[in-house]
Amino acid sequence: MRILLNFIPLKSGGGLQIGLDFIAQAKKLGGAHHWFVVASNGTPFESMEPTANVSLARLVGAEPAKRLWFEYVECRSVIRKLKPDVVYTQFGNHWPGAKVPHVIGCAYSNLMYPEMDFWDAYPARQRFTRRLIDRFRRHRLIAADEVVFETQDLAERAIRYLGLDPKRVHTVRPSVSSLVQPGQTHEETAARCSLLPPGYRLVLISGFQLNKNIMLLPRIAERLRNHHGMEDVVFVTTLPPDHPGTLRYLDKAEEQGVGSMVFNMGPVPQQGCAEVYAEVDAVILPTRLESFSNTIAEAWSMRKPLLISDLDWSRGACGDGAIYFGYDDPEDAARKIVQMRRDATAVENLIDAGTAMLATYSTSEQRFLEYLSIIESRHRREIGDDPADDGSVASIVQATQ
Repeated sequence: MRILLNFIPLKSGGGLQIGLDFIAQAKKLGGAHHWFVVASNGTPFESMEPTANVSLARLVGAEPAKRLWFEYVECRSVIRKLKPDVVYTQFGNHWPGAKVPHVIGCAYSNLMYPEMDFWDAYPARQRFTRRLIDRFRRHRLIAADEVVFETQDLAERAIRYLGLDPKRVHTVRPSVSSLVQPGQTHEETAARCSLLPPGYRLVLISGFQLNKNIMLLPRIAERLRNHHGMEDVVFVTTLPPDHPGTLRYLDKAEEQGVGSMVFNMGPVPQQGCAEVYAEVDAVILPTRLESFSNTIAEAWSMRKPLLISDLDWSRGACGDGAIYFGYDDPEDAARKIVQMRRDATAVENLIDAGTAMLATYSTSEQRFLEYLSIIESRHRREIGDDPADDGSVASIVQATQ
């Protein structure tokens, strides 16, 4: 089977990491098929090494106009040339211009939460634009042939609120990337980690997005310093240094008098994330909503305590594997950090609970094979074969368990 991987949406963060890991697994476990990668300029896919079964087919300009032109028009020539049986899109929309079966991995979690005004923190013009984009994404999502979600909650909500056919809705639980495991080293990132300030370090590995609620960190730092007498806590971030949001974040820390309690080390390559986790004491995720965050599984894998917003989605994802604080509540977060520092036994129990939760999730290999099973099943339906007749993927899944 010829499978075209639409990785154009993957430019940074956890999505990019998942895409890189997917390709690594395709090279290792997907040898029965040929995989063609379409990605954005300036991403690590640009320098990926081809193998007998995996190759880079096309790079597309990262600008929105160029991406839309490709998805509606230019993709047709790529389809004619490569003749793929299925297009698989990781965390994005299907291509309206391509008359090929589409399997979509969906991370637009806010579409499944109509009761939440997800963009209310944005200026009026941006709110209008993003809500318009959401309508566009909803339409494209409904048009996909198969849709895969990372949690059962999102899958059920997609059926309930978007009217998706339950027969074409799937859940593949996330896994920790094979790129983030204890003992992995990355020399350049290790050198940068040597510059981290001393103290009790909490990390948030992310680009700047309002959804991540990064501006909460200086507010937590202010509470720790002025109400709990704790000035040696350092919030480590990986924000792009020139982003306007990053500059606002750093200015906010100075205004709060806690400039020394935040440290932005700038973006780190996917291969260097393990180095960052190894040098911190805890992981914080103050976000409002996620389909699922790589940060959760990575914290568990690296055996770091996880502090996260107390919301339905996070409770469902983390269970007993996290300490929860009220969303956007700096005082509650500060109290939980104080408790973590004072009760080493509770922290060790929390880490063990995270490890137990991680064991319930798929391995990186199993996750890939679950996606492959959905892709293969869609192709068999297209050509009229009975999916039950082919046990090739099932046998591989069993072998990896």
